[in-house]
This record gives sequence, C-alpha cells and structure tokens, in this order.
Amino acid sequence: MSVEGEIRRFRKDLKRAQATSPGDVAKRLPAFECQRCAKCCRGAFGDNTVTVFPGEIRAIMAATGRSWGEVAEPEEDGDVDRYGNRHAFEWALRKKPDGDCIFLEGGRCAIYDVRPWICRTYPFYLDESRVGHGECDGLCKDRSRDGPGRGEGPEALAKELIARRVRELEESIALLERLDMEAGRGRSGLIVVHDSEGTRLVAGKRRGRT
Repeated sequence: MSVEGEIRRFRKDLKRAQATSPGDVAKRLPAFECQRCAKCCRGAFGDNTVTVFPGEIRAIMAATGRSWGEVAEPEEDGDVDRYGNRHAFEWALRKKPDGDCIFLEGGRCAIYDVRPWICRTYPFYLDESRVGHGECDGLCKDRSRDGPGRGEGPEALAKELIARRVRELEESIALLERLDMEAGRGRSGLIVVHDSEGTRLVAGKRRGRT
C-alpha cells in the first residue's frame, strides 16, 4: 500500500477510535488489580521496551531536566538504505545496564506523573475495538475499585485506552505526512528517525544501555 493509502486507512481508523464507547471497552476489560511489583519495568521479566512519542519525551525532559538523548533512543528495528543509514520509526525510553527502565528507582516509577501512555494503560491496549493485554501478575484477580493503581475503575481505564489509541493513530498519520526516506542522503552510518515532528539524524551506533 502507498503512503497515501496508509494515511487514508489510518484516518478511517482514527474516526472509529474517536467514536468508541468507553462503556463498551470497560465491559471487555479482564479483571485486573495492579500488584505494584514493577515487573513490567524490569528487563529480567521479558521485553520491557517502552515506546514514546515526541510529546511524551518532551514532558519527561521538562520533569527531569534530562536531554532528549538521555531520555530516549531510536528503536532497534529499521531498514538500511542505499547510503548505509538505518531508518527507525519509534523512540524508546532508555534502559539501565541491567535492562531495567532508567526511571525505575527503589521499585517505583520516578516519572509517574508524566509516564508514557503505554505505562499508564499497561497491560492493556486497543487494536481497533479489540481489547488486548500483555502478561501481568495483576490479571485474573478480583477487580479492584482502585483499578490500575490510579484510584480509578474500569471505565476510567477504558477512556485512557481510547485516548491512547487516538494518539497513536494521530502520531502515525503525522509521521507518514512528514516521511522523507531520502533524509541522510550523502552521508552514511546514521540512524534516521522518523516521527510525528519530522526527521532526526542520530549518530549511528549499536543501541546501548545507559
């Protein structure tokens, strides 16, 4: 499918997401009670990669005083172009040498008030109108009045899931509208990161841990 075709498809998906009923989503959410175990933040318990949008990175920067590169790095996956540059289409929060999130401190999130959408809605996500979820010790428990650890119930979580889905689609549309696969031409060994704000050229290196 062409880029224009992808944009049209995402716009249709966006309209559907915006029309999604929180009540309908809430009814489909499995019982869940956050155990506050922080396993989702630790590298020892599986893939804890947290992809982030530019706006989320800026919010974390403002809250922590860290630079963009100290907060996030290009995701690992991506194609290599004819110039030898790797193209990435997502940013991810950096990790410690042991694989834990850099913002996990004393078993708690140090950026809780500005944590990314993925963290706010974990372990759930919306795929169109379907509710999916990752692995989590909090699943299949009696549903708590506190919901996902925020003092909110299933419908509040459903609203956040819909808002996350809307944001993901808006970001995807903006990325495609600004996509420039020729960025970095004439140079080599770069990571060319495409996001909703445009294109960034990052010095190429193997994804590291900080």
